[in-house]
Amino acid sequence: MTEPDWLKAKDPDGMLRQVGHRLSPRQWHLLACAVARRAWDVLPAGPPRDALDWAERHPGEAAGSPEAVDFLSELEPAARAGAEAARQVQRQIVLAADPDADPDSFRPDDARKTNPSAVLFQAACRAARNAVDEAAEAVPHAAEAVAAVLAQRPGPAQLARVRQQVVEATRFRAGASLYASLALRLKDRGDEMADQDNGRNVRLRYSAASQAVGREEEITNYRHNDLLRDMEKADRKAVGRSLLDLVGNPFRPYRFEPGWRTSTVVGLARAIVAERAFDRMPILADALLDADCDEEAVLRHCRGTEPHAPDGPAHGRGCWVLDLILEAEPAFFAGEPLRGGAPLARPPARGRIAAGWDGLLDALRAGAPADPDDQDD
Repeated sequence: MTEPDWLKAKDPDGMLRQVGHRLSPRQWHLLACAVARRAWDVLPAGPPRDALDWAERHPGEAAGSPEAVDFLSELEPAARAGAEAARQVQRQIVLAADPDADPDSFRPDDARKTNPSAVLFQAACRAARNAVDEAAEAVPHAAEAVAAVLAQRPGPAQLARVRQQVVEATRFRAGASLYASLALRLKDRGDEMADQDNGRNVRLRYSAASQAVGREEEITNYRHNDLLRDMEKADRKAVGRSLLDLVGNPFRPYRFEPGWRTSTVVGLARAIVAERAFDRMPILADALLDADCDEEAVLRHCRGTEPHAPDGPAHGRGCWVLDLILEAEPAFFAGEPLRGGAPLARPPARGRIAAGWDGLLDALRAGAPADPDDQDD
């Protein structure tokens, strides 16, 4: 991988092969947390979000700690309750399309009188039920991502597990929106057809309604089948951006003078990390300027004006500028710039499944490693 390839951040697995051997457990852990946060909107409020926030505040202290065990014991019931809550919220969104009705109750042929709009109502009902089911299905995957952050040791296997579960959570969430949109479109079209029903040309209108349903369902199913590919693409982009924020550009050394660590600069950096107040990064750039900092890469990252990041940086805990200021990763930043790269000792295999809820808890309580790489195949 060349420096321009790194800065494009389109191949996070290749990036990890370049720097994975240099990342500390803390950095691996914070990267996993950043990925898990992509499913934040799917996570129910309460223990799942609290657990992820705690894990991010205590990198390296999660696996095996009493706090992690306590959070894990709360995750499964919270995920079940959250899935039911998501089901109810989605049900309200598609309520007009009768998600709880039996699709067969919308009969297109009743007492020898054909009802052209019934086929639209029937399809709307099916789509509404799919929307409700997929909204609920997203929640346990998001919770599993948090469980991996809490229970597995930081490293490639943990990150692979978190990424897999976040892709599934976001895929199901997108699927719910897709089916909800279909359900409401079909319901509106059915209402319109019913309002315009004059009892004439029944067979022609019934055929038109059936064809409309076929087209709409075909398009939606096509888009639904593409969701996994789309979410995996979004995952690669997000992980690449998070890596850029975590380690910067490892092909070039960064200069950071001790005199730039004024009380104002250090205080701002600590507050940004503690409060996740990354909107204050431009203020940090001003404070660094006041301290006579002239390292362009540092200032650009704080301001979000890096030429290789037109969408702006994906700031998070573990940001390389904040770590430089707070001296959080001295060994990493003291390393030589990359002139090649060593591969990971064991590249993460997609789909390696962590232990279930009970297995995770039992392993942690027994003091055993809760990492699938440590289990016998």
